[in-house]
Amino acid sequence: MKNQKNNKIKEGFIFGACFVVLLLLTMFIPSLELIVLFILPVPIAMYGYRYGWKASAIVGGIILLSISLLAFYFFVISLPLALIALLAGGFIGEALRSQRHPYETWIRGTIGFALGFLVLILIVELLVDVSLAKEYQLMIRESLDSTQFLLGQAGLDLTSEELVNIERQMMVLLDLIPSILIIASMVYSFVSQWVTHKALNKWDHAQLSFPSFRMLQMPKMILWIYLIVIILSLFNFSGIEMVNVIIINASVILSLIFSIQGLSFLLYFLAKKKQPTFVSVLVVILCLIILPIGMYLTRILGIIDVGFELRKRVI
Repeated sequence: MKNQKNNKIKEGFIFGACFVVLLLLTMFIPSLELIVLFILPVPIAMYGYRYGWKASAIVGGIILLSISLLAFYFFVISLPLALIALLAGGFIGEALRSQRHPYETWIRGTIGFALGFLVLILIVELLVDVSLAKEYQLMIRESLDSTQFLLGQAGLDLTSEELVNIERQMMVLLDLIPSILIIASMVYSFVSQWVTHKALNKWDHAQLSFPSFRMLQMPKMILWIYLIVIILSLFNFSGIEMVNVIIINASVILSLIFSIQGLSFLLYFLAKKKQPTFVSVLVVILCLIILPIGMYLTRILGIIDVGFELRKRVI
């Protein structure tokens, strides 16, 4: 019992130190934050896998306290990054310890990253007193002014109506911020979980892995949610901007999910027909190259697969 407690403290110190070292890299190597964030949750996820969420929460709290005591500048720069990684690592580690399905673990990790990104936005908005929306609007106006000046030099002028339309289209990106955050969280969560799998398989002799992508199958419930979103999009909610934003983002996320499902079915179909691996790789590359059309076609295929269980009909 005493040895187990000593090991918990010792490993807590080791994993915490690894976390802080990775965090320090972002201070001394410029523009490394986005790359480090892929592996920063791994030490906490591994510690949570071994000792549970309470132990990882204690280590996370000590890490945050240590960062805040080092220096105010270091605290301001690193606190948001640390919070994102601690939340994501805690969610992934607890899901792995509870032996959740890999895709459920992925979802939980995505939630952890999304919460962390939300905290980051709130810190920027409230503590740093910087409005991301206003900064983006200012950037758009400066960009349009520069574009108009260059076109004017070339003898091409944009009318005020054309400028307003362009600005309105570019401002749509603000409404898609929730979707962007969720998609980014999905990517970060997947990579972090994959790295955690590899680390635990090597040092803990675990047998963690993602199931084959072609076996991915979304529940039918998601099809009903998508149907509800489509029906709601037919109504006019011009007086309730928040509802419009929710509908737009839900539509984007669900469309992406069905596109992923459709691509999974294509790979399942090719494997069932015993096609060589390079054919599957070629299909994925083509879908990425012709992205708008590819996503539209795979989305339709994904909806049909979920609704009519196409996999059971493939011979």
